[in-house]
Amino acid sequence: MDDTDDSTSDSSEIVLQPFDGDELPPLPEEIVEDLTNDKINDFSGEGSRASLILDDGTPSIKPRPYQLEMVQESLSKNIIIAMDTGSGKTHCAVMRMQYELERVLPGQLLWFLAPTVSLSSQQYEYIESQISAVQIKFLSGADGVDRWTEQSIWDGVLKNVRVVVSTYQILLDALTHAFVKMETLALIVFDEAHNCIGNQAGAKLMQNFYHTRKAKGLSIPHILGLTASPVMKSDPLSVIKIEETLDALCRTPKKHRAELRLQVRLPVLSQVFYEHLASESSLGSYTRTIDSLGRAFQDLKLSEDPYVISLIQENTDRSRKQLEKIRLNHKTWCRDQMKSFLTTTLKICSELGAWAADYYASQVIAKVSKLAGESGASVGIWDVTTAEKQYLKNALRSVEISVSTVYEKPASIPLVTDKVRKLIEILVRMSSSATFSGIVFVQERALAAVLAHLLSVHPDTRDLFRIGTIVGTSAHNHRARNKNIGELIDVDLQTNALSFFKSGQLNLIVATSVLEEGIDVPSCNVVICFQRPANLKSFVQRRGRARHKDSELVLLLESTEKATEWHKLESAMRTIYEDEMRILEEVLLREDAEERIDRSFEVPNTGALLDFDNAVAHLYHFCSTLPSKEYVDLRPEFICSEQGGLVEATVMLPLSVDQQVRTMKSKQLWRSERNAIKDAAFEAYVALHHAGLVNDNLLPLLRHDSVANELTSSAVEEQASILSAREQLNPWCDIARAWEKLGGNEVQEAIITVGDWDIRGYLPIPIPDIPPFKLYWDASTVFMATTRREPCSNANNAEIISKACSDTLAILHSAFGSRFAIQKEKQVVLPFILNLDISWMDQAGNPVTNDIKFKHEPGLIRDKSNRMVRYLYCGYLYNKPALENVQNPYELFEKTPDGPHLSLKKLPRRFDFLHKVVPENGLLSSKSYSTVLPLEKCTEDSMPFKLVQFGLFVPAIMHHFSISLIAQALSETLLREIRISDLSLVATAICASSANEASNYQRLEFLGDSILKTCTSVQLMGEFPLWHEGYLSAKKDRIISNSRLSRAAIEAGLDSFIITKQFSGHKWRPIYIEDLLDLPLDTKRDISSKVLADVVEALIGAAMVDGGIPKALRCLQVFIPEQEWRPLEIRRTYLFDRVPNVDLPATLQPLEDLIGYTFKKKALLVEAMTHASYKSGSQSLERLEFLGDAVLDYVIINVMFREAELSHIEMHHLRTSLVNSDYLAFICMEWSIDQETIDLELDTSGLPKFKKSARKDSLWRFLRHGSPRLGAVQQDTSARYADLRDSIVDAFENGSHYPWALLARLKAQKFFSDMVESLLGTIWIDSGSFETCTAVVECMGILPYFRRILKDKVETLHPKEELGMLADSETVKYVISSKIGGIDASREYLCTVFVGDTRVIEVDSGVSPEEVKTKAAEMAVKSMKARKSDFGMNMDKVDEETAVDIEMRD
Repeated sequence: MDDTDDSTSDSSEIVLQPFDGDELPPLPEEIVEDLTNDKINDFSGEGSRASLILDDGTPSIKPRPYQLEMVQESLSKNIIIAMDTGSGKTHCAVMRMQYELERVLPGQLLWFLAPTVSLSSQQYEYIESQISAVQIKFLSGADGVDRWTEQSIWDGVLKNVRVVVSTYQILLDALTHAFVKMETLALIVFDEAHNCIGNQAGAKLMQNFYHTRKAKGLSIPHILGLTASPVMKSDPLSVIKIEETLDALCRTPKKHRAELRLQVRLPVLSQVFYEHLASESSLGSYTRTIDSLGRAFQDLKLSEDPYVISLIQENTDRSRKQLEKIRLNHKTWCRDQMKSFLTTTLKICSELGAWAADYYASQVIAKVSKLAGESGASVGIWDVTTAEKQYLKNALRSVEISVSTVYEKPASIPLVTDKVRKLIEILVRMSSSATFSGIVFVQERALAAVLAHLLSVHPDTRDLFRIGTIVGTSAHNHRARNKNIGELIDVDLQTNALSFFKSGQLNLIVATSVLEEGIDVPSCNVVICFQRPANLKSFVQRRGRARHKDSELVLLLESTEKATEWHKLESAMRTIYEDEMRILEEVLLREDAEERIDRSFEVPNTGALLDFDNAVAHLYHFCSTLPSKEYVDLRPEFICSEQGGLVEATVMLPLSVDQQVRTMKSKQLWRSERNAIKDAAFEAYVALHHAGLVNDNLLPLLRHDSVANELTSSAVEEQASILSAREQLNPWCDIARAWEKLGGNEVQEAIITVGDWDIRGYLPIPIPDIPPFKLYWDASTVFMATTRREPCSNANNAEIISKACSDTLAILHSAFGSRFAIQKEKQVVLPFILNLDISWMDQAGNPVTNDIKFKHEPGLIRDKSNRMVRYLYCGYLYNKPALENVQNPYELFEKTPDGPHLSLKKLPRRFDFLHKVVPENGLLSSKSYSTVLPLEKCTEDSMPFKLVQFGLFVPAIMHHFSISLIAQALSETLLREIRISDLSLVATAICASSANEASNYQRLEFLGDSILKTCTSVQLMGEFPLWHEGYLSAKKDRIISNSRLSRAAIEAGLDSFIITKQFSGHKWRPIYIEDLLDLPLDTKRDISSKVLADVVEALIGAAMVDGGIPKALRCLQVFIPEQEWRPLEIRRTYLFDRVPNVDLPATLQPLEDLIGYTFKKKALLVEAMTHASYKSGSQSLERLEFLGDAVLDYVIINVMFREAELSHIEMHHLRTSLVNSDYLAFICMEWSIDQETIDLELDTSGLPKFKKSARKDSLWRFLRHGSPRLGAVQQDTSARYADLRDSIVDAFENGSHYPWALLARLKAQKFFSDMVESLLGTIWIDSGSFETCTAVVECMGILPYFRRILKDKVETLHPKEELGMLADSETVKYVISSKIGGIDASREYLCTVFVGDTRVIEVDSGVSPEEVKTKAAEMAVKSMKARKSDFGMNMDKVDEETAVDIEMRD
């Protein structure tokens, strides 16, 4: 009845500790977070504010109230969200964009702006991971945007695009050249909005295009700004300037400030003072390297400068003017480079020490020599650039290089500044943390490179840290001639530094200010400002990088520095959040002073009481009983707002709760948030009670309720149990009593045809329809038995019955007289009459004459010396055959004289003719005769063999009569209202597999299980429209459980009609009327609860086959009367009518084309695509997924019944393969619609040209969600799908086995398959047609694959099940271990399979425990099959010379 994987052998699983060196804890089979404990935070106590905020750890799984507050405010006006780094500003923007996308006009765009390319790229990746339903385009200078000089190019690039991410400058240029119009923008998001000042690109595009349109009263886009520091430098007035520029107000959360403070952990601020070395101007002779470098600079002569020489040679007006200018300012590229080199060396010496300065100088000189060597290698005309490099190389030859800087691991580095020593002390102290992760901020790029190198080779730090650098791109890298010789960091080579830092491969980064703004770096536990922040903005940004718990922000300050100057900067920052905490303290004081409220709600019939103090706890408890979903926070959300100095609270329950009761406001305004929240919680819980979602004890349903006995109070039974039930009905008892009461009533006649014999049978009651059945005489002879009813008159009833009884007893005596006595004085319950007189035939021992060879129907032959053995006559032999031709020669065969013999074969000693005869294994005899006897030793019975044969068939015939009589009795009593017209369906439904009948209930049970599931799901959906999926599933599970159905069978009296006993012809005895009248009536038997439940489901299936869903519903009403089983169309119409009429959001409009179905109620499709983490909508998809699961099952099972004759085992395997979550997840990713995308690439001439492609918008992209983690999982799963798709598709199209392991490797989470099922549920509600749903399932590709499985006989058995079968009675054990590996530090799983004590296989490289188990089982099956095949080949070697004659026995 369930679809759980099973096997014929025991299976266990052991999870080991990870490999050596892997410190992660043991991996459990399944981790479940239990949200149903009874310990609910008491909101009324101290610390109540914190009880609303739970520490989720990382990452966030749902928008927090302060984020929702900001988004809500952004819907009413333009705002700049000012929140600390790490508070989730970008996700606020994503939620705002999601809202706008569902309302945007056709052709309008959303444009997200960031100040730098790197930040734009990062934000693009995040936005794309969260908004997958529309095309998002990232534009940067690398795309050659400056060459997009035609409107057609921009139109092509932006075709079908709804969101663009770029730098400020790109949008400004596009607006300036009118390629993009301001009216086509619906929303502009400014990340790092504090940059929108002065002549910055963000400020200019607002001044030149936004404000001008606003002044004219024209349409303008919405504006949203994001910043962690809404000031530039340290000017408080810059906030007002930025607000004016962006036409937006700077806002920080007001209603949920305390929660924001809990979410954003401010680091501990430390100041470390150091002794300054000396001023840079006094270090000219500090080392020989510096001294010689200074002299080399002073020795430069303008007359020898290559650039000056080139100007003299050019001798033009322009060159002469330029030459005069140089003579005045002495500025050439070579002198500037040397000056910069010297200045930077002195700076490094001042900051880091002599060793660092010498190292820097040696590296730069080596670089210049290399550049000059590369340039000098070319042969050609003299050019300035080459000459300049050679000139610098020659000038630097006089610089003395310190040998100590060339060692890779110097024993010591004594010549470092006190500042460096303090830095090293800090780092060594902090490195004791196992999770150390730090950033050291510097100002100069060269300083970053040298400091990183110094730390990587210093004896105190080189073994503690894995160090990298991250700096911005230089502004002077565009031309080779302008390349700075002092640049040591190759920007192209540092691209992986950030990803390595995130993965933990690097744990210390030396960075410039490029890492301050926006770039996504992991939370660090130490941030060190090696040089003091330039301004308040820089301080805020750097502080935001230290977000880890117990993190530290360290400022290195010169001991002579005036602390007061710095404290002013720090004080300004402290004021921001100290003011917030002061406001919070005032709120808490108001809460303490506010009056107590005694409002309460009492349930009249139970006395259960709800008051202000327990309402919040009750509400939390209700939410904890909602179905647990990953990425969904089940806690209620409280949002407070101020009105005239008073507070109103709104509580929002999770999206899985119906919208009618999901949101509730406080009944009145309050002075404190605490009481406002209590009020809202109180109103919400009262509404839940009125809606029937909590019971009269004010507790959630189905956990504490007892409305329907064990339906709601006991656990669902998972394993079958043995129950005491009524004994199987004996229909012959009622017939015996009917014979007694017959009197002058008419008897019923039926003609039973077996082969070419017609025999009439009689009963005193209406004879049921008995379907044709087969009688197996031997392995090669099969008779078809049929029965047809005939009218019978009342005339001569007594004579007819008398002759029928006489004939029946005679036939039975001829067939069974040698085994048991036939009581001729009694009347049989089912008499037969023949169309000939057989009164004289009841004789045995007649001598056999030569005339036997002329008889058409000889009787049975007996041996005079052993009359108990009966033979079938096979032929007349005129002479005794040769001994070698006889299989079983009689005694004294060779001594018996020649003469007439009879060829005979023993009458079969079988008594079960209802089942096929399985030939015995062995070699057939080549001898001509089985048995021969001399003619004079044989006698012949008078009864023709055909009548004896019929007599032997009587037990089987009566058994079929018995089954039909039981089915007829059931149809006329318990199933009377159902009116199943085909009695054979009922007969099949009540035959358990233990009865070993030609057909049993298993196929019908399989169908009935699906019908029961579908009908129950629809009934509950319609009856309880406000119930969430958790209530629906719990109620359904109890209705369809074995425990409920088995109880239904016993209560209805079905148990007595169930046929469980196997027919045994050997034990059969004639049934006499007199014996039946004395049988006891109230006997009991033990029967499995599963059999009882299965028969109920089989009868539901029989009703479905006979009359469709209406009859199935009538059958359900019989067995589960407490549920009102209304027509499905009535339930569907009610659900359909409840749905509002809304327009389909633009993001979901392509879905109808993908599905091939146009919705009447668009809101249904919106709900089907809404995840519980989303923050708007009527409801999340769980209810529709609950229904869709049943609809899909119904479609698959009905197609199976319609298109193939399959056993229930085959159907089980097929259904499992077609509806499992991994396969449906693959469908969700594979089922797609193409949307044209246009990119640009440069042709050979450097001009842009269109590059068209098709973006596959798969079903999963349309999921509306609000979880950053879920978006990341979608992208990761999509990447795995891209890698595995070709292999999976090939397996589906050409493979001989179902790709269980490949699908498991997708590691797709349940929300993928939920989308497929919710879609089917919503289509059924909207269309009311299972045929439409079937067409959609066909379109998905599920049904075509089903037909391919049948056509090509694809093996669908799960490897774990197959392995269990191969293991037989031995235990299968899976041992799983894991390790961390790869560049992304992902976990890799290993599985070892044992069968018994034998290690069969070991498999590694698993992506999940389930996937590696499946793959291991698959390989273990192949291994064990190969072993058994080798063993079987050895056993099949038979010596043909040992073959012996074996008599063919029946």
